[in-house]
Amino acid sequence: MPKREFDEGYDVSTLAHISILFIPFDAAKKFYKANTSKGVKGLSASFDDSGARVDGANLANPLVPGMASSAFLPGPDIATKLADIVRQECDLIRNMHNPDSDHDDNYQSWLASHGPHVDTSQWSDRRKNRIERNLRGYKHYPVFIFLSENPTGSPFPDRIDVSGLGMSYVRKHLIDSSTVKGIKHVNEIALYLREDIDTQLANPKDDDFYLEASTLTRKTASIQAKLKAKDEYILKVTLGKRYGQSLTVAGVHLRASLTGSNPHERQVERNALQAFCVSEGIQVMVGDFNMDLQETTQGSRGVFFDGRPETQPTYMLAHKSSEAIPRFQQQYSNSAGNAHYMGYYQADTEHLELAGPGMYGLMGASGSRHLHAEGKYYSDHPSIYLQVKSTRLSEEARNKILHRKILRIVRPMK
Repeated sequence: MPKREFDEGYDVSTLAHISILFIPFDAAKKFYKANTSKGVKGLSASFDDSGARVDGANLANPLVPGMASSAFLPGPDIATKLADIVRQECDLIRNMHNPDSDHDDNYQSWLASHGPHVDTSQWSDRRKNRIERNLRGYKHYPVFIFLSENPTGSPFPDRIDVSGLGMSYVRKHLIDSSTVKGIKHVNEIALYLREDIDTQLANPKDDDFYLEASTLTRKTASIQAKLKAKDEYILKVTLGKRYGQSLTVAGVHLRASLTGSNPHERQVERNALQAFCVSEGIQVMVGDFNMDLQETTQGSRGVFFDGRPETQPTYMLAHKSSEAIPRFQQQYSNSAGNAHYMGYYQADTEHLELAGPGMYGLMGASGSRHLHAEGKYYSDHPSIYLQVKSTRLSEEARNKILHRKILRIVRPMK
């Protein structure tokens, strides 16, 4: 094992920021069809003096206009366009961190830093592609992608090749009828890992990544009698350094009966979610909760992002005030355009923090439910994105630290 540095008995090896993207579909194949003609409805939002998030008025115009009632992708077409959908949502995220509008300036600055007589005509295609990837910021493509529900009629693929980037996503775990007998398509979830991260799992060393993924079945009958109980299938994954830090995230699609819950019932559900996460070591859940998680500071529905300047968050200064007040837009995440189902829940507030640019780093982001290039809908819910940093130590790291502490006691330094 390579020699490592220790400070106050803790391994200072850190886990880089981990980005998570959850893309939902509609296996029922009816809600997103209704969503097509209504468009995407949204609202303005801000913070009050105490820092609590406050919903404002509904937006007069849809964030995405309604289209013809036939402007949706059938299941087989979603299967064909799956790589395009993934690339679109990944590009939204990349553009959030590294705006395309800055590309030309960044390119000229890069050229200037390499001297006044750079001859780009002598560059190989490989070098040009590498430079372009760096300038565009493809390192910001998500580490994890969850695909939820399967309307395609075909299994989720083993890998998703994102065209033009020399990058793929590799399927690492799957919840479907081949792994859970009798499961419905609406409860299927697949987990994909970015290929460059996956290659670091192939030849594990003490300092390399490890990944563990599993299917959890959550029984809900004992939570509360008023809401219809149903088994919930949760995809839990841990990525970590063997002798460093680790992150555990879960992709979820909770039961549909939660859509009719009242504030008290939702509080009961959140308490049950917190207890479940603690018992399973889950730091954050992301996905379709069928209820609004932003009723608590540990949850969020994300800030709407489509790359247009007019929809980006703004900051205002009140008269004679030095504190900026953020204003941003959020989208309703159901086909009726009146409720929030998509989001995340941060169970671990001690070792996990959100990271990223501006409001998106504070609250996460919500993306698309239609394919921009064709203007056709593929889902009744938007994607959800967040980037997190975990300082939780892996089991191996904790054991090694404990071992060193014992040695220090048994063999104290002179």
